[in-house]
Order: sequence, then C-alpha cells, then structure tokens
Amino acid sequence: MDAINATAKRGIYTGAHLILGLPGESRETILAHADKMNELPITALKLHQLQLVKGTIMAKQMKTNPEWFQFYTADEYIDLTVDFIERLSPDIAIERFVSQSPKDLLISPDWGLKNFEFVAKVEKRLEERGTWQGKLRAKNE
Repeated sequence: MDAINATAKRGIYTGAHLILGLPGESRETILAHADKMNELPITALKLHQLQLVKGTIMAKQMKTNPEWFQFYTADEYIDLTVDFIERLSPDIAIERFVSQSPKDLLISPDWGLKNFEFVAKVEKRLEERGTWQGKLRAKNE
C-alpha cells in the first residue's frame, strides 16, 4: 500500500492486477475486492479468471484438495464480472477482464473464447441488465 500511495503522490499512474476466484475466495470476497480497489489511488485495473495450468503447484493442489477451488463457467464469470464492475469506481479504467493461457497447458477453465469475444459478452450483459461501471458504488460507501 505504501508503494502505491507514494507512486500516486508523485503523479505516476498506478494500476493493479486481480485474479478472481483464487482458492478459498467466495463470491462475496471477490466483490469486496472492488470496494478495496476504490480505496486505492489506482487509475487502471486488469482482471482475470483463475486459470489452472499444467505443471504448477496449484495444479497439484487441485488434485489433493479440489474443494479449495471454484471454477466458473463463462456465463457465471460474465455475471461475476458485471457485478464487480457495478461496484468499481468509474474513475478506474478496466484494461482487461480475462487472460488466456496456452491451450496445451490449460487445465481449467477452457471456455473457448478469445478476449475480444469475452469483452463483447460483458458489454452485452451490461446492456441487458441496464447497468454500468460504478452503478452500485454509492450504495457501498
């Protein structure tokens, strides 16, 4: 926190990266991250889903402790992303919603969507729900 604050005080744009759905995170915990981001002097945010990749410690943990993990379907993650966006300050630019690991290394989730396709689905869901970035922010402050 000190580094982010010191950087922002010098007029340097700051950003953060969040992996949504880490082991042990509930939906409520994930949404609370939006509130925490609003408290930081960041100008940009990159989001992405938890991806389980072959040969990693986390892949081994999944085999021994599958209950630690919650993998979302594409539709579930789109809804989660929209819920997150509603709580996030409109002053924070969202630079990314998802990430893509090489298909031959990816264990889960394999949605078969390119980043631009996912963005289009998020935009469509925002329109369908009649919502926008920051819509629920005032209710959480």
